[in-house]
Amino acid sequence: MSRLFRVSLVLCLILGAPVLLYFSGVNFLVSWVGASLGVLFSVLYVAFVLWLLSRSPMWPERGGAGWRWVAASLLWGGGVSFLLVMLGGLPVLAITDRLGLRLISASLGGAYPEEIAKVLGVGVILFSFRALNRPWHGLVTGAVVGLGFEVVENAMYGSFGAILDPNTDVAGTLEMWGARIFAGPGLHIVFSAVAGWGLGLAVFAAARSTAWRLRTAAGWLFVAFALHFAWNLLYPEGWMMIANYIVVSLVMYPVFIVVWIRAHRACRADRSYAFTPVPVTSVRQVADA
Repeated sequence: MSRLFRVSLVLCLILGAPVLLYFSGVNFLVSWVGASLGVLFSVLYVAFVLWLLSRSPMWPERGGAGWRWVAASLLWGGGVSFLLVMLGGLPVLAITDRLGLRLISASLGGAYPEEIAKVLGVGVILFSFRALNRPWHGLVTGAVVGLGFEVVENAMYGSFGAILDPNTDVAGTLEMWGARIFAGPGLHIVFSAVAGWGLGLAVFAAARSTAWRLRTAAGWLFVAFALHFAWNLLYPEGWMMIANYIVVSLVMYPVFIVVWIRAHRACRADRSYAFTPVPVTSVRQVADA
């Protein structure tokens, strides 16, 4: 754990919290029905995904991470990341619009700043909690950061979807949330988890060269970026969009499953480190553990 990174994390979260509140306020201005449903769905979605992730042995020890780690990861994803995206993504969107690059406008405006912003958070968080000390901790931290980003984005789309339905805000909100949850489940969770896995390997793998660590972190970040880039391509025809989603899904989800299985097996086989929430001062403490 680094005190410098812990202080940096706190400062970033302080800057990111107003951004999260801003988007939440905008949602209520657009549609109070859509925003209210968005809050409900967000809470349920976060609780369900966190419950699933916490069933894994890769979930870090609560004594050195716990709710502070979860809160920091969610707030980075839902607040700090959006702050960085607004600073870096909006100019890219403006440039692509001026150049008429509609096909890749959402890809560059989304994948480029979003994946960098999220994996930056993973890095800061990994160095801020002493219980985070294994490659798979990068994977689960990335998943929680991506979860925070995803629910905020879903809530925004849900509120705007509410006013697009000519009949009721409820129908529009439900349609938008359903499309984002079931048509591409856990997109940002997958992207950030994959990038986080690479960063976790780069930081915590033993007996590796600096060049290997840089290649590994950059390589997995590129995989996350490429998948996100491909998913966001704006084809002119609806059937092209659907075909693209299918093709990307056939690559993205198997990659995530392979990474998850690899990390899970490595975690199960790891016996090289023991974490205790307090200093060990007697043999009895070890025996009772």
